[in-house]
Amino acid sequence: MSPMYPAPTFPGVPGTPSASAGKTDALALLRDSLSSASGANWLETLRSGLRQLRTDLHEHIAATEGPDGLYDEVGRSDPRLACTATRLRREHGRLSAIVDELSADAAHEPVDPGWLNSARPRIRDLVRQWGSHRRRDTQLAYDSVSLDIGGQD
Repeated sequence: MSPMYPAPTFPGVPGTPSASAGKTDALALLRDSLSSASGANWLETLRSGLRQLRTDLHEHIAATEGPDGLYDEVGRSDPRLACTATRLRREHGRLSAIVDELSADAAHEPVDPGWLNSARPRIRDLVRQWGSHRRRDTQLAYDSVSLDIGGQD
């Protein structure tokens, strides 16, 4: 799109540009923190990634669970997908709890070296869960607008 007619933004909705598209990618920061897991720079990269992921998660929850959000719309338009939407809603609470727990642990100075070793698998798990959640979210959005016209063998 041209600068005169920018692409529409829908924060937190899969497959669309975010209103803050120029911001740093939270998952990239978390992956960077995993690849260089030592020193103060590692800790600051981790903290920055967790802050950004918390922001992304709040935007995502607002777009999917808010008034006229994706999940309510899917439930109204295609009741067979309501269970999937409910499952994805529950995941928001778990993802938020993991981000909050890691953020609280990373906020303490100085960070215990033992915590660094125990944090790596939790960070990897968070990255995996968030990516998996977003893929299922995208699939739900796709399934809700797909039209089965039949006639296939």
